[in-house]
Amino acid sequence: MYIKSLNRLDPISEKEMKEVYSRCKEYDNLKGNLYLDGSVNFDQEIKYLYLLYEENKLVSFLFMFIPTREEAEISAYTLPEYRRKGYFKRLLSEAVEELKRYDVKDVLFVCENQSLSGKECINSLGADYDFTEYYMKFDKTTNVLDKINEFKTKFYLPDRSDIKRLAYVSAKVFEESPEEEEEFITNCFNSTNRKNYATVLGDQIIGIGSGYFGYEEVAIYGLGILPEFQGKGYGRELIIHIVNHLLENGHENITIEVESNNKPAFNLYKSSGFIIETAFDYYRKAVNTFNL
Repeated sequence: MYIKSLNRLDPISEKEMKEVYSRCKEYDNLKGNLYLDGSVNFDQEIKYLYLLYEENKLVSFLFMFIPTREEAEISAYTLPEYRRKGYFKRLLSEAVEELKRYDVKDVLFVCENQSLSGKECINSLGADYDFTEYYMKFDKTTNVLDKINEFKTKFYLPDRSDIKRLAYVSAKVFEESPEEEEEFITNCFNSTNRKNYATVLGDQIIGIGSGYFGYEEVAIYGLGILPEFQGKGYGRELIIHIVNHLLENGHENITIEVESNNKPAFNLYKSSGFIIETAFDYYRKAVNTFNL
């Protein structure tokens, strides 16, 4: 048995992880999709992929999404016949040591709601339930795209010259520092599978969003409208702008995630043609409390 850790995704490892995930998805009846992109991690040198091999066969892997030092989201998958052998804890132990080296504060374990084995494993680690996110998919049969006859805003595809304007909006919407948001948006522009979007009123960017182009879908994330422009229907226009753009470019499998307690956003997405596919539960544990 040996473990390989990576800060860059290579084609061979990617293929191996997709095969393991496919087996787990079928066995556990999972409905989400696999994300292995580390392009927006706050430090591009941090190792965020951990792969465990038995006799040169990948049997378990762990992925970390770490956009800031505040927290690392962790997902992991082990082939059914290799479970209950302590492999996940071996991977987690190495991942936690890496997080300590980079002063990351918390771990957020991500577990699809119906994964009983995943929940059992997380509970054994003493992590506390934090929140639930709905994983929603766009349903073209709702015909919501036909229901807005006239947009008040214009759809805009920003470029690098817009980074500071995008960071300003993002900082206002998500109550983060402009410097952190500028770094995050820059990483998005540097990524080969992420794109930034915006909506403009007059000549002002008032709304932002992004898309992650994964293996089987495009995931919309980071949606927000400047506070002073909220409550005017611009958020719905932004979503429909992005969905229209994706459909026109041949992307029909479109998803979005929303916290279950964020009723305004959930209702907005639902009225914009998105339906619930599954739910992900998040469990939090401070990095400095692990004893593996």
